[in-house]
Amino acid sequence: GTPAPRSAATMRVRCFPRRLLLGFFVWLAAPASPQRENFSREVGLLELIGDPPPDQITKIYGPDKSPAYVFRPDANAGQVARYHLPSPFYRDFSLLFYIQSTSDNAGVLFALTDASQSIIYVGVKLSEVKDGKQQIIFYYTEPGSQNSNVAATFTVPSLVNLWTRFALSVRDYNVVLYMECEEFKMVHLERSSGKIELEEGAGLFVGQAGGADPDKYQVSLLISSE
Repeated sequence: GTPAPRSAATMRVRCFPRRLLLGFFVWLAAPASPQRENFSREVGLLELIGDPPPDQITKIYGPDKSPAYVFRPDANAGQVARYHLPSPFYRDFSLLFYIQSTSDNAGVLFALTDASQSIIYVGVKLSEVKDGKQQIIFYYTEPGSQNSNVAATFTVPSLVNLWTRFALSVRDYNVVLYMECEEFKMVHLERSSGKIELEEGAGLFVGQAGGADPDKYQVSLLISSE
């Protein structure tokens, strides 16, 4: 049958201006409300790693001489989630990445965890490379679950040593992967009608998932040049 029209929020993710892709940030596509007016609708990389960043995160320059940050395996880029995000967490949102992975191994790029760091509520991980391909793994786990839930997987050519833009857009009951601004694949998202409540100690991590996943990523993340 004819596919349903896309929502405005999903359409906006398809072709970002280039300057907006020069970074890692969370684009939160949620309606404004009085309870959330103190939270930004975008959370950028520097907000999560600090400026200047820890010694284990090295500043370099990526394409177009834009600043980028290399995460070593011992890097610890984690903060209390509710410093940056409201509870309940936004139901519809997008995660944007501009990365150069430097390892064939699996690793977490981004994770929103519970307070005990045993569950990934929302996260993105790259699988290890096999036969020239790897998976972009999207986690979406509702509170009360005993284990982190893999909500969608997308098989793509190896991203190792390539500067790559991709985005994951969650809207209603779908999650869409965009590669270099073009829609790659849509997957149905199994979830309830509720939202994710964030505990006081919920964690927000870049390049790892705290204690929720042992795989830290060796990766360069590019930030906005503006």
